[in-house]
Amino acid sequence: MVKLLTSVFCALLGCGGAAAIDLNGLRSIGPVASFVKADSSVTLSCADGSQVRITVLAPDLIRVRAAFLGKLPDRDHSWAIEKSSWDVPHWDLAEDSGALRISTAELEVVVHRSPLQIEFRDVKTDQTINADQSPMRFDPQSGVVAAAKKLGFDEHFYGLGEKATRLDKRRGEFTMWNSDTFGYQEGTDPVYQSIPFYIGWQHGAAYGVFFDNSYRTHFDFGASSQEYAAFSAEGGEMNYYLFQGPSIKKILARYADLTGHMPMPPMWALGNQQSRYSYYPDSLAEEVVRKYRADDLPLDVLHLDIHFMNAFRPFTWDPQRFPDPKAFTDRLRAQGVKVVTIVDPGIKLQPPAEGARDAASHPELAPQDQSYYVYNQGKAQDFFLKRKDGGTYIARVWPGESVFVDFTLDRAASWWGDLHRAYTDNGVAGIWNDMNEPSDFNDQTGKSQMDVVTYDGGTYSAYAGNRNVFALNEARATYQGLQRLLPNQRPYVITRAAYAGIQRYATMWAGDNRSTWDALALSLPMFMTLGLSGEPFVGSDVGGFVGRADAELLVRWYQVGFLTPFCRNHAAMDSPDHEPWRYGKYYEDIIRKYLKLRYRLLPFLYTVLEESHRTGVPMFRPLLLNYQEDENTLGIDDEFMIGDDLLVAPILKPNLTARLVYLPPGVWFDYWTGARHEGSRMVHVEAPLETVPLFVRGGSILPLGPEQNYVGEKPADPLQFEIYPDARGEASTLLYEDDGLTEAYRHGSFRQTSVSYRHTPAGDRIDLRVPAGEFHPAPRDLLLTVRPATTVRQVLIDGKSQGRAATVRIKDDGQSHRIELR
Repeated sequence: MVKLLTSVFCALLGCGGAAAIDLNGLRSIGPVASFVKADSSVTLSCADGSQVRITVLAPDLIRVRAAFLGKLPDRDHSWAIEKSSWDVPHWDLAEDSGALRISTAELEVVVHRSPLQIEFRDVKTDQTINADQSPMRFDPQSGVVAAAKKLGFDEHFYGLGEKATRLDKRRGEFTMWNSDTFGYQEGTDPVYQSIPFYIGWQHGAAYGVFFDNSYRTHFDFGASSQEYAAFSAEGGEMNYYLFQGPSIKKILARYADLTGHMPMPPMWALGNQQSRYSYYPDSLAEEVVRKYRADDLPLDVLHLDIHFMNAFRPFTWDPQRFPDPKAFTDRLRAQGVKVVTIVDPGIKLQPPAEGARDAASHPELAPQDQSYYVYNQGKAQDFFLKRKDGGTYIARVWPGESVFVDFTLDRAASWWGDLHRAYTDNGVAGIWNDMNEPSDFNDQTGKSQMDVVTYDGGTYSAYAGNRNVFALNEARATYQGLQRLLPNQRPYVITRAAYAGIQRYATMWAGDNRSTWDALALSLPMFMTLGLSGEPFVGSDVGGFVGRADAELLVRWYQVGFLTPFCRNHAAMDSPDHEPWRYGKYYEDIIRKYLKLRYRLLPFLYTVLEESHRTGVPMFRPLLLNYQEDENTLGIDDEFMIGDDLLVAPILKPNLTARLVYLPPGVWFDYWTGARHEGSRMVHVEAPLETVPLFVRGGSILPLGPEQNYVGEKPADPLQFEIYPDARGEASTLLYEDDGLTEAYRHGSFRQTSVSYRHTPAGDRIDLRVPAGEFHPAPRDLLLTVRPATTVRQVLIDGKSQGRAATVRIKDDGQSHRIELR
């Protein structure tokens, strides 16, 4: 009871930190009194007046929604859900004196009548995959709702979005409450994002639970009890979705169906990015780009932090530091560099001076000291958040006293999106949403915001249930605004805070991390966890944001960052410089090596990115995701995989030049030496500072492009395929390509090129199939090489002798071809 009271006390005072879930003192829902079957659901009426609805959305997806001591409300809305209309699959309902049984092709849902407890079973194995340990519970006074699930003896837990902790969450307790956590470290909780979705694993089989409740929620994976794993919320409904696996990849695909698939970002988002808090004036920003080009370092994006604005006012430009922003962005774009600008949600509270007027055209370039056009427009249209008493909610952030847009109001969200004309008209290519928990310098806990209300479909709902979706709705407004302002260009939005569904609108980075070895090591499980929570495009500040990175740490950080989807070097205003050249030529040469390798790998990375878009399976993966039946991978979070084919085991501590690497089942090839290794074992790998342990899965074919200074600088000519056979002498790939910039990929303008390899007694055979799709790349050659290299006496292309060569060159003519190596 003490823990429960502590939890409620913290809810009222806005305390940080996770709270264990103690079910004592909470009231149990009543037993089933009657039920009604509908087209896709069964609604249970309980003896205490509560109501529970179990809805069949798909054979592997069940929704459970409960209202305590009353009926379910008619309004059924979630900002996280994209797909609300489902084709009802075949399902059956049976009953006996003790239970109701709902059956689909994959799941059996057993609803025990008294007490009301729900059990989910795998139809194929007849095994229980998830079951209530006790009836759902609630507190009529505080509004707390809770569910407790039986804790499996060998059950492991993954997910929950951005968590500053290790990969496996068993025995942990966590809170969802978007929080500005500058300089966080391992164990800090909560942090910036709230993704209340987790995956349970036991004996090789997995299930998922998405607790779609945007109030402050808590998760307890066996921290309080040996008997249960629980989740609770400090208000709102008991509303969760159960996903049946047993494959984790299948669960992630269904979660993406429910909450939305990541759209394809522009291909240049995979390029190297550089930032600092802050680069100004424009001449200094241009000098950074000049240095990149002079030092032959690839660069695609330069970020502008808050000092480019006029006294930190969003949607303005500082007239002294950036007097002609369009000319500035044009000069950078001519060098292949796009500009991304930060946008904070806090609008400076600035009533206009008497008689002041806003500029009729390009107000973002005008002086703002007498009249700030953004505040004036928002105030006139009543778009700012209010308190219950009708007063405007005022916080303090970078501009000083500030107000915030109610993004749940459609007209306000549309206005916010259109404000980005201040950037797009001046050549800005992407938007970086920061401080959007939202942060308040006066109160980081949210306590002072609890009487704020949001429009929320006319319900004027409490801020307690909307803080966690503030950033999601800001990202939505931003993304849709960029769609209008730059039609047929892919919007690029980066966010710090988020709720479930954020992948529809934004990529993310892991906030204000530290320049320490511990922070580098922590970034790996954070990226993995985000990927297992439906966010495929993630990254963190290379070198760390807060503090001093030395040369060794920076190099080792790049040896992770060069394969992280979002690759950006960034540092705080009062932190020492750590751009790639800051420590001398030796270290810069190593960083250049990895950045150039990233660009050579772009065809592979972009193919994996499209897989993430299509399937919901992330780019940056724990070994567990690809090898979930291998129990050795359950807790490995100091190695990672990119897609199915690359395994990286970075050095995460200082002064180390070797490490042990676990290789999962199969055949693996050392990328640097070509050495072949059998999997299911540890191998000792030398790793001097110049080298990160990097392995290629046997059975894969890596597509590689040319070295480039920026994405699109050169056509992918030649396009190389490096073939790594598995134990059976086979390998394959399906290369994905499109124009990398527009929405045409959604309408069939893409290309998929299938390449397969097989070793036979007569020699090696490579098959190129006719590509699928309507996209046509520029003319080019294809290079095909088997690794490790073998002696080739004769090459036949479509039966015709072409001499002898270890690497085969062939025109990419869009036709099928058979290549034989003898």
